[in-house]
Amino acid sequence: MNNELDAAFSDLLAARCAPDVVRLIDSGNSASANTLWQDLEGSGFLDALVPEDQGGAGLALRDVLGLVQACGQHALPLPFAETMAARAICALAGQALPIGPVNLAAVAQWLPADTLRTLQATLNAGLIAGAGTRVLQLSLDHAQQRVQFGKPIGSFQAVQHQLAVMAEQASSARMAAQLAFSSSTHLPQPLLAAMAMTVAGEAATTLVAGSHAVHGAIGITAEYELQLYTRRLLAWRTAAGSPAYWSQQVAAHWLHGGGCDTVDFAIHAFEQAAT
Repeated sequence: MNNELDAAFSDLLAARCAPDVVRLIDSGNSASANTLWQDLEGSGFLDALVPEDQGGAGLALRDVLGLVQACGQHALPLPFAETMAARAICALAGQALPIGPVNLAAVAQWLPADTLRTLQATLNAGLIAGAGTRVLQLSLDHAQQRVQFGKPIGSFQAVQHQLAVMAEQASSARMAAQLAFSSSTHLPQPLLAAMAMTVAGEAATTLVAGSHAVHGAIGITAEYELQLYTRRLLAWRTAAGSPAYWSQQVAAHWLHGGGCDTVDFAIHAFEQAAT
């Protein structure tokens, strides 16, 4: 994690990617999309993973988790994370960097399909971690401000329980993303990515359901920003494969290795993350 880098990018999104801008771009406003993309391109953050000798910052995947989480926290309606990864892939393949926003399918010829899917899952885990943090905060704020029967709804035990479960899941998603982004290169380790997306995908489901339960009807209105995040959480949850798919990949890896007990498996996974 690079606190100064993360803070600078988060400040940029806070200034340029307010909920009203997200709504405009979601509705198909190309002028707003172009303006925001020009700001992102001009900032230099898109080349964070590009090697230094090719004009980039030369960072590794573990250094850019904060950038991807910020995209989720601000519901960025443009493929910043995918473009950042694609530019690194092109640079390392000796290809010209793509112009404008792209998705990972645009660089499929330089990356095996399974690696491409694993990378997309890793990026999605980071986006879920960021959006999950924001959804939790919105729910906490609403629970403190919304009054029923003369009391904030956050004082009711049922709502407190809902928020506690959400906090647990938001924390799990962040830990999962840290695991997926622990690579010292521009690509994740497949097992860690699979584990992360299994956890983050399930967390997304709980966070969406919990936040809408806390907010009630207001949460689905166009005027309120919660739905900007929950719609994205559900999309990122399955964009590279469902949590069930990724849990099957974890199980397959476990069985392929000849099997081991749960403690040894967990220790092995975290040892991989540390190397």
